Amino acid sequence: MDLDLVREEIRRLRADIRRHDDLYYNQAAPELDDGEYDALVRRLAELEQQHPGLRDPASPTERPGADRDMRFTSAPHSRPMISLQNSYGLDDVREFVERIVAELPERRLRLTIEPKIDGVALALRYRDGRLVMALTRGDGRNGDVVTANALTFPDIPATLPDHWRDLVPGSGSEIEVRGEAFLTLSRFRAINTEREGAGLEPLANPRNATAGTLKTLDSAVVAHRRLSAFFYQLLPVDGELNTGTHRAEMDLIDRLGLPVNDVLFVAGDMDEIEAHLVTIDELRERLNYQIDGAVLKVDDLSLHGRLGSTAKAPRWGLAFKYAAEEAETVLESVTLQVGRTGVITPVAELRPVLLAGTTVARATLHNWDELKRKDIRVGDTVVVAKGGDIIPKVLHVITDTRTGDELPVPVPTSCPVCSAEVMRSEDEVAVRCGNFLCPAQVAGRLKHFVGREAADIEGLGERGIGQLLDIGLIQGLPDLFGLDRVALAALPGWGETSADALIASAAAAPERPWPAKIFSLGIPGVGITTAAALAGSFGSIGDLAAASKEALAGIFGVGEEMASEILAFFESPAGASLIDDLKDVGYLRDVETEVEAAVTDTDSWFHGKVFVLTGSLEGWSRRDAKRLIEQRGGKVTGSVSRRTDAVVAGAQSGSKLDRAEELGVTVLDEAAFTRRIQGGGPDHGQ
Repeated sequence: MDLDLVREEIRRLRADIRRHDDLYYNQAAPELDDGEYDALVRRLAELEQQHPGLRDPASPTERPGADRDMRFTSAPHSRPMISLQNSYGLDDVREFVERIVAELPERRLRLTIEPKIDGVALALRYRDGRLVMALTRGDGRNGDVVTANALTFPDIPATLPDHWRDLVPGSGSEIEVRGEAFLTLSRFRAINTEREGAGLEPLANPRNATAGTLKTLDSAVVAHRRLSAFFYQLLPVDGELNTGTHRAEMDLIDRLGLPVNDVLFVAGDMDEIEAHLVTIDELRERLNYQIDGAVLKVDDLSLHGRLGSTAKAPRWGLAFKYAAEEAETVLESVTLQVGRTGVITPVAELRPVLLAGTTVARATLHNWDELKRKDIRVGDTVVVAKGGDIIPKVLHVITDTRTGDELPVPVPTSCPVCSAEVMRSEDEVAVRCGNFLCPAQVAGRLKHFVGREAADIEGLGERGIGQLLDIGLIQGLPDLFGLDRVALAALPGWGETSADALIASAAAAPERPWPAKIFSLGIPGVGITTAAALAGSFGSIGDLAAASKEALAGIFGVGEEMASEILAFFESPAGASLIDDLKDVGYLRDVETEVEAAVTDTDSWFHGKVFVLTGSLEGWSRRDAKRLIEQRGGKVTGSVSRRTDAVVAGAQSGSKLDRAEELGVTVLDEAAFTRRIQGGGPDHGQ
């Protein structure tokens, strides 16, 4: 295969995976099921393995996705929280079992098998028997602190039983339990009944509703939702604990007063494993919570260390995903949707069919290459499935039923919303509307902009945005900062109270954190994690807009491909105009005026010095490292120059480290930086 073609395929795959990571972790709006997503990752990993010269430390294969939310405080996990590897067939399970038997020939095989809850990872930390912290998964090393929200769960205790130390001797004063937060199906249905009665859009599915609820700032709203949880792992934070087996571990968690799933099997060979997998699959229809598979673990916890882990998954466990439920129906038509970046997506309009307990009338067709590959035509009898029990999709066509009257679906030549000419580059699957002012794109950008991780303008959902656009009260993002109170209050369904709340929320948006402002711009490919990385390197919109491709690519997690997209956004007339308009209304500033970290140590070695952060630090987030330097009187900038006093270099440091060595600037590795932060003596770095 031609190297240029390989390079382009790798670029497309990385961009697609980053977009799907953002949809899943940050927007709770996935477009692909786990199988389709894993297929993209496997293909990317295969190409990177075949062409090691094209590997990139910022590639999605090198680091797990993240559900970080910049509105919440971050804290490190007691130890990394990594996900299990997915499998989709018994051959994968058999290979997993055979590997364990080969690596542990002297041990008798014992695996536990339990339902895989389709929820959101949650870790609880108890100190002296009292719940002191609850963390989301985050990036696996650091999570968002959601303690106040976790305390609203009806089945999560604020304190452990008085005799908890007798139950976990040797654990020290602090223990951690890990599990999954979820919304029961009965509670999910009740919430949607309430919402529909109030004229609100129903929640899409339990998993997305759980993710959104857990990241809600108002704990009263979380309490009303009444989330549930099951826990499956117990860890000592400052001591030693050996429960022996996973079965005993689950029993101990239960005796501590925390909820556990009572469906747990033990198997000693493939026949037993297969039988238990079938049993759990048959249970799905009777459970009051969603599952998307089963979890297999080596029961003996002492063997986990011997089996070890990869960078992304433990080798002592496996997640087995069940096949999606399928049904036959007729594809009656195809409609076109236009997203905020202009991508035109075909959507199947189906003859309604009952599938996995709900009526399905629409399904994603993803893109035009997918339509062509599956030869999908209007009028076809098709097989549809709910991927991961969430996203309806068309699996394939039943060609034997064709009559000859079925119609192919042509690639559009003009936008279905604004009639502008479509664009499609040779190296891109997507077909795009080229009109930045297309009403559909404007509506999509507005929806993204007002989101909680972005400008966080409350009181304006998708329906409200459409309403304001339809009557011309707003035409774009800047108009949100000059809304006419009288006209807004007079609209159907609004009133003075709602109008005042929206205007007040918009007025507060200019004080949003700098990373949130970057994310709010909707730069293609830039999710929350990347926005935070950019904010740590460029202190204002002026600095970011003027950044070179080299400077952008040198930021850990960005790389050359994303750097090109960021550069294209700021160099485009539409992007430049948007930035200017948001400056004019006070949302963006050439010099960010967000509150600086208070200087608390003027005698520090850092005081008066200029620092640059580069690479990935294991023990510190970029934001925390910057804050600690500033608290000690130092300044953090985005580029290395002769005025730089020191560069703090973590793993995968790039061009900034080379530049520092070229200029003779002091370089501190993470250990040296940590010693300095802790007040240690002189250190000459690496």
